[in-house]
Amino acid sequence: MSIVDKLLNSLDFSPRGQVIAREEDHCGEIIVSDHKDYRTLRFDGICEQSKMCISAPQVPVHNYIKTMLMAVAWQPPSAALILGLGGGSLVRALHAYDPNMLLDVVELRPAVVSVARRYFTLPADETVTLHTADAADFLRAPATRQYDLIFSDLYSAFAMDPQQGTRNFLEQCAGRLSPQGWLVLNYHEVPDDSTLLYHSLHCAFKTVLYCVAPSGNVIIYATPGHVETPLSLLRRLSAAVGPTFGCDLGFLSRKIERLHFN
Repeated sequence: MSIVDKLLNSLDFSPRGQVIAREEDHCGEIIVSDHKDYRTLRFDGICEQSKMCISAPQVPVHNYIKTMLMAVAWQPPSAALILGLGGGSLVRALHAYDPNMLLDVVELRPAVVSVARRYFTLPADETVTLHTADAADFLRAPATRQYDLIFSDLYSAFAMDPQQGTRNFLEQCAGRLSPQGWLVLNYHEVPDDSTLLYHSLHCAFKTVLYCVAPSGNVIIYATPGHVETPLSLLRRLSAAVGPTFGCDLGFLSRKIERLHFN
């Protein structure tokens, strides 16, 4: 046995807190645990996929979720598409922000939908529609509406879904956006001019911003239109929407940058 194997065997990967649910499907485990005032969803024993404050379910906990929500300040949405449900953090926050907002939510795994409904207080409202489908299949189907915001947060236990960085995926998202709409993408690195994502964004969108969350997640904001608004104003608008979500967005908004195309 190698030193690495011995080290891994010695570590405790059990979820922190009390496990209240554990299910398994063709993709792997789904683990729900409670610790103090927080409920956590994991697809393994280590990485938190989603976290909810039990006493205030609508308030976003993870900084990358807060970072994604900042786009609401630039295009107040009447309809939004969420690709990847997880524990429903985006759904709860957006529904609390505007209960009349139409939310289409796409999740590949029926077991994740079931767990989120049972343990993560998803809003039971006619404005929220859950679709059990692959995100790519949903985007290929005939469009029933345009969205002011599309949030893409497609992750497995250990990795991002690579389709998020493809030109086809990004162009399909762009085709579903309203003229002033934004795609908000949870990615794993800042795209530079040597990456496929950089060139794919360049082909599908005219304006691209990004923000590196403290966790290392890179949130990319892309819109088909030319946005000439100064970055300083976009940052101030993002910070100002924080109290609506019950959190401080000032320190995150200051990290928003433009992605310049060569």
